[in-house]
Amino acid sequence: MSDTTRKQYDENFKRHIVELYDAGQTRAELAKAYNLHPTSVSNWIRFYKNSGSFKAKDNLTDEQKRIRELEKQLKDKQMEIDILKKAMVVMLKT
Repeated sequence: MSDTTRKQYDENFKRHIVELYDAGQTRAELAKAYNLHPTSVSNWIRFYKNSGSFKAKDNLTDEQKRIRELEKQLKDKQMEIDILKKAMVVMLKT
């Protein structure tokens, strides 16, 4: 196995790439010039255009946000059920 780690770029660098794109450079030119993966460049441009943020959580659709909310509620309810089951076992032993 290789010990490769993902490169992480700060927001200023990403913003600079988006500004260069807005100034007329293509995604391919930017990827080649800065040794970036073309998909990363495309994602940064799309994210920044959508919300002004590069964070994935700020770029979720309304449906994705609703799914996350429902998944959290489901997890909370499952914990409540597990606690009640354990309490019932304790109560039945006495």
